[in-house]
Amino acid sequence: MPVLCALIVLGLLSPATEVAVDRPETLIISGLADTQAERESEQALTRYLQASRRNLIRGVSMMAHFAGRLPKMQKSATLDARRRVTKEGTIIYEPTERQGDSTVQKELIVRFINGEMENSGKENTKVAISNENYKFKYKGIRDRDGRQAYVFEVNPRKKREGLFKGEIWIDTDTALPVREVGRFVKSPSVFLKKVDFTRDYAIKEGVAVPQTMEINSQTRFWGMAELAIQYSEFHWEDLHVMAN
Repeated sequence: MPVLCALIVLGLLSPATEVAVDRPETLIISGLADTQAERESEQALTRYLQASRRNLIRGVSMMAHFAGRLPKMQKSATLDARRRVTKEGTIIYEPTERQGDSTVQKELIVRFINGEMENSGKENTKVAISNENYKFKYKGIRDRDGRQAYVFEVNPRKKREGLFKGEIWIDTDTALPVREVGRFVKSPSVFLKKVDFTRDYAIKEGVAVPQTMEINSQTRFWGMAELAIQYSEFHWEDLHVMAN
């Protein structure tokens, strides 16, 4: 039963693969900038939107540790793999170790991996975090891992598959994303009631590097399905891509 394949949401949960429209953004934000912090946050959001396309991570590799759970069925599994992103944007996984329940392995972890590989390199402008797809509302400054971030509430302009309602956190110094959290406004499958996710990034060498991802989906047959991913050992495989 391909219930959990929709967790990949057509590949849109792949970290650092969002593609914004390839033109300057005209920022539309709720409310007026009354304080210096609000004015600076608007500037950071504009920089973030304009840099989205250039911030795609390519020519890199990292380790990915997957931990999947079906609590109602008391089943769990883990998988470790080398995750490579070629300079063309193609994602390749090379599994190194598997443990645990075969159902969770097949229906949750492997389906996510296959979906990410199949959808890698494709432009998804209809679901990118862009002014065309979202409305933004400034919520304030918060601390995360010793750095400050502007927090914006995001609301989709249309109830379209792949769009979410939640928050984006933008680093105050670099205008790079450090967190995205929310719930998809339209279920990608009749087998799913809701899909919540959190993506965290670390800033390394001038780019936002995927750090962790958590996906919690309420299914109609298996109850809650949980998938947690931790990324480590990030390094550039193509120094020419890094330089550009």
